[in-house]
Amino acid sequence: MKFLLNFCIIIVLTTSLLHAQTDSLPPQEGERPELPFELDSRKRLPEQELEDKKEGTFVTGLPRFEFDPIRGFGIGGNAFLFFNGKRDEDPFFDYTPYRHRLNAEFFIFQNGRVRYAFNYDAPYFLNTKWRVRADAVLWEDPNAQYWGVGRDRIAPLTFQDKRTGQMRQFNKVSDYEENLGLATMQDGRFTTDFHYNHMLQREQLYNLLFERTFMGGRLRLMFGYEMLFTSFQSYNGKVAEEAFTLDGTEVEAINNETLVDKQIADGTWDRFNLGGFNNDDSYMFTSMLAGALIYDTRDLEPDPTEGVFLQYSHEYSAPWLGSQFDFNKFMVQGQFIHTLARWRGEKSRLTFAGLAAVGHIFGSNINFIEMWDLSSQAEAGGILVLGGDRSVRGYREARFLAPTVALINLEMRARLYDFKFLKQHFALGLTPFYDMGSVWDNLTDINFQKWRGAPGLGGRIAWNQSTILRLDYARSREGAQFFFGFGHIF
Repeated sequence: MKFLLNFCIIIVLTTSLLHAQTDSLPPQEGERPELPFELDSRKRLPEQELEDKKEGTFVTGLPRFEFDPIRGFGIGGNAFLFFNGKRDEDPFFDYTPYRHRLNAEFFIFQNGRVRYAFNYDAPYFLNTKWRVRADAVLWEDPNAQYWGVGRDRIAPLTFQDKRTGQMRQFNKVSDYEENLGLATMQDGRFTTDFHYNHMLQREQLYNLLFERTFMGGRLRLMFGYEMLFTSFQSYNGKVAEEAFTLDGTEVEAINNETLVDKQIADGTWDRFNLGGFNNDDSYMFTSMLAGALIYDTRDLEPDPTEGVFLQYSHEYSAPWLGSQFDFNKFMVQGQFIHTLARWRGEKSRLTFAGLAAVGHIFGSNINFIEMWDLSSQAEAGGILVLGGDRSVRGYREARFLAPTVALINLEMRARLYDFKFLKQHFALGLTPFYDMGSVWDNLTDINFQKWRGAPGLGGRIAWNQSTILRLDYARSREGAQFFFGFGHIF
């Protein structure tokens, strides 16, 4: 963590000194610095975006307040520090959302869930064809979700009804969880299944990634290294935070065997070559090499209006890298962005955005938590599956998991109104969307049966173009969810 912080500080200071040297020899009046190499004209920001692009160094960010049905109330915030350069002095001003971006995040929930994150991103680093990214993330979640692994888990939620003793399908996740939390008497003590779909998760992640551009910025080759430290514990035999008898009386109850315990014991994990559930306070180490090939013609990464984005990414972990695991993971994704209409002097617009992605993980010893995202090297920071605020938003996070995952997101991004306040530029919009996806045990099993989908509606606030505030409400057959975050989901 300290290494990455120092690394990012050195980068920023070095760049500031270089900019200072450049500023000492400004171009003659009427001149504009030429690009040090050719860039495709499609990568240039639209004129209406350039008019409002903020110059120099500035900060954006907000405190955040959330409610989660598992974790309760949460409070925290994000702060972004941008280095944009000067319109008449930076040759890349028309082609980048920013020259440097630093992001710091902190969040804590009522149940004790904590997340710290620090990210650095610099396109065309030091006026070269290279891009540098660095990430440090610390994460602890007492109620990390585990809904099971395998194609068969795509079935409706099923559990014994504690009031009738019969097996029952639950249409709503809220009814299912209310039933799990009921306490019953067994062998002279109360027991419950309150934590049946929970596990305690601790995680530390450190990334350092480099990208090299080709073909005027349209083609990018990415490579890098990731260190991941993970620790997990089961709630089997531990006291539940809350449990109620059938008549509504709150009692102290011991948690029964959880789903992760059952799937390890019944051979499900052996069938998929899964490991990594150490069930103690120690950390297991995953060392990974990462690479990606990217074709990108979008005009503005944080909030594009036109272009396509195609990516093949691959992650590789093996003992010779010092890893305790041995696996490969790849993802193929495509995005298509097209503005259908403009009005109000082209300041307002209606833009269609679509994403389709397929990922697969295989190997002799797979860290099971790697099944939680299609690829942590995806541009937006990984695509968590299948459910939650970055994939099928109407379902709980990690609701559907298997070695092979497919995801489709469709959005209509309407920017309705923009204004300036305290020298800051804001734009307001609405985004109706539809998400769908499915999972399979093997890559060859992919078909169009048993896909799960959910519609929703989102609000968007663009702040100085580089910061997108996202508020999404989605409803599925199992219930509804509300999310607040930063950035489009793709």
